[in-house]
Amino acid sequence: MFKQKLLRFLLSAILFYLVFLTIKPLLSGGYYPMHDDIHPMRVLQMDKCVRDFQFPCRWVPDMGYGYGYPQFNYYAPLPYYAMEAIHLLGFTILGSIKIYLIFLTFLSVWGMYKAGSKFWNNKTAGYVSAIFYTYLPYKAVNLYVRGALSEYTAQALIPITLYYVLCITNNGKKQNVLKLTIALSALFLSHNISALFVIPYLAAIVVWKLKTLSTSDRITIIKNLSFAFAGSLILSAFFLLPAFLERGLVHAGTLTSNYFDFRGHFLSIFQILFSNSWGYGSSVYGENDQIMLGIGLIFWFFPLMAVLLSMKKRGNLKKLILLNLLAWASLFLTHIRSSFIWEGIPLMEYIQFPWRFNLFAGIFFCIAVGYFGVLKIVNNIKYFLLTVLVVLLLLFNGSFFQPDHWSDISDSEKLSGGNWDLAQTVSINDYLPIDTSLSPAKKASDRPVVLSGSVDFVSFEKGTDWQRWKVNVSGDAVVSAEIFYFPNWVIYVDKKKVDYDYKSYNGVITLGLPAGRYEVILKLNDTPIRIIGNMITLIGTPLFLALYFKKSHFLK
Repeated sequence: MFKQKLLRFLLSAILFYLVFLTIKPLLSGGYYPMHDDIHPMRVLQMDKCVRDFQFPCRWVPDMGYGYGYPQFNYYAPLPYYAMEAIHLLGFTILGSIKIYLIFLTFLSVWGMYKAGSKFWNNKTAGYVSAIFYTYLPYKAVNLYVRGALSEYTAQALIPITLYYVLCITNNGKKQNVLKLTIALSALFLSHNISALFVIPYLAAIVVWKLKTLSTSDRITIIKNLSFAFAGSLILSAFFLLPAFLERGLVHAGTLTSNYFDFRGHFLSIFQILFSNSWGYGSSVYGENDQIMLGIGLIFWFFPLMAVLLSMKKRGNLKKLILLNLLAWASLFLTHIRSSFIWEGIPLMEYIQFPWRFNLFAGIFFCIAVGYFGVLKIVNNIKYFLLTVLVVLLLLFNGSFFQPDHWSDISDSEKLSGGNWDLAQTVSINDYLPIDTSLSPAKKASDRPVVLSGSVDFVSFEKGTDWQRWKVNVSGDAVVSAEIFYFPNWVIYVDKKKVDYDYKSYNGVITLGLPAGRYEVILKLNDTPIRIIGNMITLIGTPLFLALYFKKSHFLK
């Protein structure tokens, strides 16, 4: 018993140190360059929403070149709520982002440890899987090159989700249902594309587990899993419903065309399996990517070695075959030979980059490597072998976990001047309202603009999704609110709802006013779809919890 505790302590210490090495650069002051260098701006917009009591946050006022657009009506918001919570504790915006990334890194490793331990029913296997997952190249790509914060969140949440699925299929305990519900809803609210495409993988695991169970146990497990899945949809309905049903209200086509067309981003076999060439460039058409987008040699080699070593253990062999099949199927989807699948499933175009399936391949390969923790050989030989694996990981991938360079920059510098202009316009076309032409030609004014007539602004206030003016109008006038139209912006003049124009000025809301004194209020109201989504979450969540805690035969 003492030896086992000592071993776990040593393995935990080694794992912690190895994880620490990967996040050590994040402990520095300042910030670092990344492809998706928009997170400080998004956190700032979320901060403005929270302080303005716009909840759930949908409209961000400073994006879209200052005209605003519905960023969080379509872009999964949970990571930004989390970073805003850290920011509200007193940390800077840049500091909040780095703290969140550090948290995700440890969470991802913990999740892989739990998933590996549960899958192999062996804690040493969990440590092995976690160590490998720590140094997965695609994690380094998302953390230090792409800065794909939402996808990095998915890399932390998917192993945890898998762990709770395994818990339910192993024993069906009721408490795991709620945990799976929370994990799945967090995934939907963090990276909805990953959440959608992880479902077939989870289903494959479940089907494999159910094969050996009795009919009554199968029914119980299916009930529990279905209940958890339904609960996750309820918790995330406020976001999912508008995100999918209101896609026609924005220029969503820019997300899947030109550079983001998946057809230009398939990998060669050499890139997928053998390349270990690191870089901080971009994915480009063809095979000249200046970035490592493959899985890495050792991450597929050792799972195959595990299959060969397990030939005498039929149970473990079947497990390894399942994991390898799931991982290799994922790698196949990164190669152009899989294009018929991409063309046949329309939703896949929103993945944009086929190499994103490295996310799933990496998870299943890392769990497969956990087999070396249960390998029945002399302990001294086993731990020598594990030491060799760790050394190989560090030699091959240790240098990947650092940024290209580091900048000594503050929040105010990052969000002002040229950086501010860039933040307002980067990815500007992704969520522009449909009535607006792509890439507006000029920056919005900070205040309403008088297009014709004479208007004296006695007072002017604005928040994230509202404006209030008090004006004296000398004659017929037309005023631009400097806000892009999006359903349901409404305008009240002296508390009476009035019509306005937006089609004549490239989707910018304009209001005609005759001579007089007025109080003008603009407010973005929810559409019926958003209201329904909000109500499903608001009412459905307590109902779900009531049913969950009710002593019934539904959950066991």
